[in-house]
Amino acid sequence: PGCPKMRAVPSAIAAISALLAAPEVAAWGKKVEVAPPPPKPMVFQLLAAAGVPESNAMPVLVAAGTMLALLLLLVMQGGGGPGGGGGLALIRSFLGQESKRGIKVNDWIGDYNALHHNGTYDKDDKAGVEERNSMYAKMVNAYYELATLFYEWGWGQSFHFAQKKFNETFAESIRRHEYYLASHLEVKPGMKVLDVGCGIGGPYRNIARFTSCDITGITLNEYQVKRANELNQAVGLGSQVRSVQCDFMKMAPFKDGSFDAVYAIEATCHAPVRQGVYGEIMRVLKPGAVFACYEWCLTDKYDAHNAEHRKIKKAIEEGDGLPDMARPQEVVAALKDVGFEVLHTRDMALDPNPNGEAWYLPLMPSWKIWTQRFQFTGVGMALTKNMLWVMEGLWLAPKGTYKVQQMLQQGGIGCSQGGVTGTFTPMFLCVCRKPLAKK
Repeated sequence: PGCPKMRAVPSAIAAISALLAAPEVAAWGKKVEVAPPPPKPMVFQLLAAAGVPESNAMPVLVAAGTMLALLLLLVMQGGGGPGGGGGLALIRSFLGQESKRGIKVNDWIGDYNALHHNGTYDKDDKAGVEERNSMYAKMVNAYYELATLFYEWGWGQSFHFAQKKFNETFAESIRRHEYYLASHLEVKPGMKVLDVGCGIGGPYRNIARFTSCDITGITLNEYQVKRANELNQAVGLGSQVRSVQCDFMKMAPFKDGSFDAVYAIEATCHAPVRQGVYGEIMRVLKPGAVFACYEWCLTDKYDAHNAEHRKIKKAIEEGDGLPDMARPQEVVAALKDVGFEVLHTRDMALDPNPNGEAWYLPLMPSWKIWTQRFQFTGVGMALTKNMLWVMEGLWLAPKGTYKVQQMLQQGGIGCSQGGVTGTFTPMFLCVCRKPLAKK
């Protein structure tokens, strides 16, 4: 009795008795009812009813969630600039394009692609070039009818490239590129200027503010004319700038010597014959006046016998509505052929740009999903294509929308690869003067 261990026995017995009396232990040896498993979430039941195997249900949900997130990103993000609008505006505009303008996006992209798929990357495309040259007006009009909405949403109101200097924003680089070209025009406030291939007027609105000139822009595409004039009125420039629908190969609305200066920004590359558009520019210019332009050109690094170079060239032509591309020496020769005095030329893509960014960087892949560069990654390409395909199936976008995006995307890849390899430049600067009339 005096042993300490023996004194602990009653407490141990009491603890064991309490344990044996617990309901869990009392149920030993008896039949235990097993509760049924909880029902699966409704979404898994719906997938099973749709025939999706249980092992594939989670990957399907992940993919669907990702596409939904990207769709929301498309709807909510701000687009390419002050006039770009959000993704919701892009969707509304595309739907309105078919109903209000009476076009079928799928038919138009099919006809456009047919003009480019009559040749191959690896073989001579002479027959294709000849057909595109003969039908350039239809091809260019179809291209911009389809591409303008994407351009404005994803890039902004100025449809061109620019080197980005150190500490510049994208918008600042675009304006500087335009102002630099305008600085060669030798204009004064109130002078009449022509923008050849004006898009939706982003450059001429900036240049009009910069120079106080009166600017008329011409474009082949009716939708671009309508959109540009809407924007002109919206920013209070309706009396100073305007867009007119006109083929730059036949500028019938304008008399000889109508303008004090003419410029073109990445536009005359759409001409089937450079002499044709340059000759019309020469005609409408006053004697002694200046024409300045940025041309798209194949550089001296381009090798027509290199299959990769030919593939880049074809991608640019197909993705950007071009009949064919010229080299710098061909552009200069065409200007001289129609009588221009060539004052200065250079490839501005080769200008020093310390700590800046190359013109093609916005077209290079990036994993920043809130930027348009994400679409150039492998994952971005797949998701963007499938997202637009789903939107078409839900009638959120016209049939053929994803084909348009694919066409533009391949053009962007071609341009970026042309920049990386140095075989292509979108900013071959030409400044020339119409000679004074002989006495």
